[in-house]
Amino acid sequence: MIGTYLFHIGNFGVPSMGLCILVGTVLAVFLSWLLRKESSLDWNGEFVDSVIWGVLLGFVGMKILYWIVTPDEFLSAIREGRILDLLTTGMVFYGGLIGGILGVFICSRRKKKNFFEFTDLFAPCFCVAHAFGRIGCLLVGCCAGVEPGESVLFGAATYNGACAFTYANGHQHLPVPLMEAIFLILLCVVLIVILKKAKHLGTVTGWYLVLYAIWRFVIESFRGDAERGIYGLFSTSQWISFAILIAGVVILVTAKKRPRPENFREFREEELTVPEAEQAPKEPEAPEETPEAPEETPEAPEETPEAPEGDAEE
Repeated sequence: MIGTYLFHIGNFGVPSMGLCILVGTVLAVFLSWLLRKESSLDWNGEFVDSVIWGVLLGFVGMKILYWIVTPDEFLSAIREGRILDLLTTGMVFYGGLIGGILGVFICSRRKKKNFFEFTDLFAPCFCVAHAFGRIGCLLVGCCAGVEPGESVLFGAATYNGACAFTYANGHQHLPVPLMEAIFLILLCVVLIVILKKAKHLGTVTGWYLVLYAIWRFVIESFRGDAERGIYGLFSTSQWISFAILIAGVVILVTAKKRPRPENFREFREEELTVPEAEQAPKEPEAPEETPEAPEETPEAPEETPEAPEGDAEE
């Protein structure tokens, strides 16, 4: 673990988490640009607008859900006037996902486009940004896994310390953030394959929600952050995973009602090609010269042979 700051430039510290999120966001936007032909959206206008809406409401969602699951910390910061701490520390991924989806939905309504045209392109790109966010978690030491000897899988097994990662406090933990980062990169690859083959809008979105919800439900039992809230048998994130899983299944089942235009790729090619009317007019070609017929050389008249003169007889 590196700590809150990756390195310092003079008195200015470069935050580990902030830098990871920045790098992940840049790579996610670049991936969306590479995949732009797989969508009918105008990348420079409609998609970039949706990114702005998604990021803004995603940040709000991360903070609100964090305050909900840590009420004591929230109230303590309010009483002590630590407002800046409330804004700069603590985030919950599912809050960001829900807020981001709401932001994209608002943008799709404003642009009068199908909501799933945005989310199908968003899903694999979002996995990249999320993976780098988890690397940030590993660097700063949050979202750590269980310690050796602790029970996992609802008490069905005990963690034996394999692949343990030593944190700044000297304790060893299962590197859950690193495991999730690897999973998210693999999920990104799977979603790109689905995106290129999908024939219905919402297919990519549905598979993203289903696969991530299953992963998160399982990996949550290996995390050692019970302070985020346990309700009954499951944690807050596991209950949310149930809801996300159901939503993903519903989207997949109803996807056949949202066919993708079969020729949308041809439309994209036409948009990316300069129309003939806008191309520079061609210069008129000079008319081909008709070759002149060769002059006929008059033939010399044939000489009529004279009759030979015979000897006169006297």
